[in-house]
Amino acid sequence: MKKLLLLLLTALPLRAAALELSLEENRGESGTIGYVDIDRVFKEYSGTTGAREEFISEIKKKEDSVNARKTAIFTLKAELAKLRQEREFALTLPSLLETRKSVAAAARAAAQPQPAPETSTAAAAELPLSTAAPAALPEASTAEPAALPSGLPGLDGIDMPGVNKVPVNLFKFSVSTSVPEIDSAIARKEEDLKAKEEELRLFQRMAERELLEYESRKTEILLGRIYVALKELAVKEEVSVIVDKRNILFGHNAVDLTGKLLKKLEEPGL
Repeated sequence: MKKLLLLLLTALPLRAAALELSLEENRGESGTIGYVDIDRVFKEYSGTTGAREEFISEIKKKEDSVNARKTAIFTLKAELAKLRQEREFALTLPSLLETRKSVAAAARAAAQPQPAPETSTAAAAELPLSTAAPAALPEASTAEPAALPSGLPGLDGIDMPGVNKVPVNLFKFSVSTSVPEIDSAIARKEEDLKAKEEELRLFQRMAERELLEYESRKTEILLGRIYVALKELAVKEEVSVIVDKRNILFGHNAVDLTGKLLKKLEEPGL
């Protein structure tokens, strides 16, 4: 789009460089030749400046529309990446849950108090009365079960692109934990992405064509104004032929009409 802008912004003076005006009704005896610095005309004429600003504004509108479509495509690609990550996690989810159950059961078993060794009846009879009294029952254990060991695959978090590890209990599936349902969602997203990419290509081609047509219309309008002003100026100054300054190789008594042309172009109603 930037290359197109540079091409179109330089198109006006290049096209106008070939502007010539021959007046058959003005047959001055001297056959005077007039010339204009067309580059200066396009640089200083307010109509050219306004047309260029309008054209840049049109380009900006097209670029904004293109960028909006690109943003939608980037969003779809991010959603696809997340769905594919969720699919990989869904494939390992059953084994991960089974591993967590096994680890939790082992941790609960390790936290249970061990039973005290039994004392034989004969040994108890030989003990003094003070020691033969039944011992107090052990209080119920208030210790919390041991924490699940870390380091096992999938227990400490899930690797997500650009987010480091996401804790398992915070992980949310976009669609479902079912792999077929995730596959269906991925297929829909891929179709949508393909359609939007094709839409972007078509829009870019259409935008370039519209900008070229817009530039062509503006150029024709500007050249028409310049032609009318040159014709009226040549009649007034009794000039037979007007050429661009860059086309003059040698000549005598040539009249520079650039300043007068700029003044006439700025007259209201032209």
